[in-house]
Amino acid sequence: MPLVPALRRASVAAILFLGASAAQASVAFHVTVITERVNKPGVKTSLPARDTQESDVVLGPHYLSVRDGKSLSVFDFATRRRHLIDMAASTYDTYSLFDVAGFRAAELRHRQGIAGILKAGGIDQHATPRVYEEQALSVLDNKRHGALLPQVLDGAVLWSLDGQPLLRLGIAGSPVSGDDATAFAQYVRYTWGGHPLVLKMLADGKRLPAAFTLHYQEVGGTVTRQFRISAMTAAAPATYSLAAYRPRPLAADASALERVLAQAALLPPLGSQSHPALRAEAERLFASEKPFEAFLSMLEDHFSTGALVDKLSPQQMLAMQECEPIHDLTRALLAKDKEGIQAALATVQGLRQQHGLEQPVLALFEGNLRAKLGQWPEATALYLQVLQAKPHMAAVYQDLGDALLAQFDAPNAWRSWDAGRAMAPSLRQFRKVNDLERSLLNDYPAFFAGGAALPLKDQPSTSRPASKTKTVGSTNLP
Repeated sequence: MPLVPALRRASVAAILFLGASAAQASVAFHVTVITERVNKPGVKTSLPARDTQESDVVLGPHYLSVRDGKSLSVFDFATRRRHLIDMAASTYDTYSLFDVAGFRAAELRHRQGIAGILKAGGIDQHATPRVYEEQALSVLDNKRHGALLPQVLDGAVLWSLDGQPLLRLGIAGSPVSGDDATAFAQYVRYTWGGHPLVLKMLADGKRLPAAFTLHYQEVGGTVTRQFRISAMTAAAPATYSLAAYRPRPLAADASALERVLAQAALLPPLGSQSHPALRAEAERLFASEKPFEAFLSMLEDHFSTGALVDKLSPQQMLAMQECEPIHDLTRALLAKDKEGIQAALATVQGLRQQHGLEQPVLALFEGNLRAKLGQWPEATALYLQVLQAKPHMAAVYQDLGDALLAQFDAPNAWRSWDAGRAMAPSLRQFRKVNDLERSLLNDYPAFFAGGAALPLKDQPSTSRPASKTKTVGSTNLP
């Protein structure tokens, strides 16, 4: 397929937001994707048997963009951010690229768990073959594979893995640079999925195929997606700008999660006087002979600023040692087994009744105990209650993010973590998410290939209202 000197009219519209640049130009093309589903007998689904989607794609030096109608998605690999633009409303939402890889990895583990249950029940014939789970999610399950095996067909090659057909690749295509081929594989990965071995082959091939087909299997049947690429050009701009758009505003009926995360994105870090003010409140409570309330105040200080509960006078230490509610609380928080955690929950709930349901630290601890019991919606509601009252309690954004990820809301999990890290980047509570991101970079480097990325600590915080729907980075996955 030869390069053409100009984009189709739709392709030009798709990149109007892109700024002109004297730097290296990008490759752009139009793609038609025809999805066909063949369901097993008795399977009922609202999905159509045949569906066609037209898109315009730009493969930039450090980003790629995909336009479907009035929706434009930009994946920026230098900042590890993705922007979802509503061109009709001139608004955009911004998410982390980490949430895509994080969700896909968690979803694969979830599907593996289902397959294990089916196998244990002797009905593993209903489980989807693992190569097709990997094809859908673009992540490997770390089990041993054979090699991709080719079968020459008329004008194409059919590539299979472990006896399962994955890719029918047409012979026709256009040569491109290694960077453009990598970006093309990223387009497929983020938009439609694709087995990691298939995507690596596409990236290593240094060409854009004129036509190819991806094969999938689901519990309900089989899916094929036929890709046709046209109107390819190497004259597209090499950079983009969001200047013509504004962050999507909150809706009048926005949920508590939407409001908390929108507010968090706009909050500045606490000033240098925050810790002295919070500690002064603890000193006042000690002087009023309220050691339990003083202890909770110091914990609020720690969760907000990272300050340690230390520098206590002998009288204050004695008051805390003689305070039975402090001992009850600390014992409750050390519970490990289910029975102990349930008893701890009852203890904390009793303390909340005595000291006020609005007390933020006790509400946080009840949320943490509910999280340990797997009561994720209840834990989420408590974290939101705390953050509505104390939006600068940065450590709570870590717990909220954990609860959201456990409910497969990876986009808002990362938004919560990003908000907390922007407020108090040195808090030890965020070591876990920093380690998670490093593990994703190490385990799934292909998701982040393209462009020189910023170090983790220098990445900008996401600034957008939370979406009502869970966006996992690809609405096209089987």
